[in-house]
Amino acid sequence: MIWLILLSAAFVPPFWKMLPAHGISSYWAITAIFPICALILLYIMAFGAKREGGHG
Repeated sequence: MIWLILLSAAFVPPFWKMLPAHGISSYWAITAIFPICALILLYIMAFGAKREGGHG
């Protein structure tokens, strides 16, 4: 059970760094502790607003 909590918490720092580049507040990274929220954030980042200066 502890390893699952640690694994879930390990998703927060990468999201914390990536979300502002996609125009989303860093504080939403805290929701990435929950797997379904992490998946939703990934979809928003992949198919949502375009990054400035990016390819796409």
